[in-house]
Amino acid sequence: MLRDEAGSFEAIVCPAFGFEEIPAKKPHFDAAVFTSRAGVSFAPEGKGRVAYCVGDATAQMSKNAGYDPQSANGTADELVDLILRQTPKGSLLHIRGEKSLGDVTKRLVAQGIDCSDVIAYRKVRNAPPESVAGDIRNASELVVPLFSAETVSILVDWKLGLDGCTIVAISDVVANSALGLNPSKVVVSDSPDMRGMAAATARLSA
Repeated sequence: MLRDEAGSFEAIVCPAFGFEEIPAKKPHFDAAVFTSRAGVSFAPEGKGRVAYCVGDATAQMSKNAGYDPQSANGTADELVDLILRQTPKGSLLHIRGEKSLGDVTKRLVAQGIDCSDVIAYRKVRNAPPESVAGDIRNASELVVPLFSAETVSILVDWKLGLDGCTIVAISDVVANSALGLNPSKVVVSDSPDMRGMAAATARLSA
């Protein structure tokens, strides 16, 4: 997607983290709540149940897993608003990671929604290979796309001297967290999805 929109650039691919399952019993639920694609990966088969999803990519993944997705196409705030507007009557289960922003379950319960959560996975931090670390250190202009606030803390621990880089953040929350990297510029995606991130990054390299 980015290659289609951007000018010439060199891509450095180095995921900051992976995922591992946390064994947990998942209670009966009538509809699922997903705040990440990883949640879908560790969820039971959908079997036609509704899935309330934070964004379109998560919604598509849940559809592939057998759910009937409803996408908020936004942040945790928009997801909560979507669920409250639809006032579901059955039981909801938020299948999430060890760390989850937005207090989704707590906010829904406070509004009378029958919602519980289960911690199904955790992020496992990756260290950059030395060859990649060298490429990052030697880059004259570095653009770093960030999809989560948690990734910022991982990059800080890499100690690669990202001062002066340009950050492309998927949301204002991530942009604020990214200030800890001492960037020279922070750009926020027009929409909180892969297409918006690709477009924002492409504009910097066009």
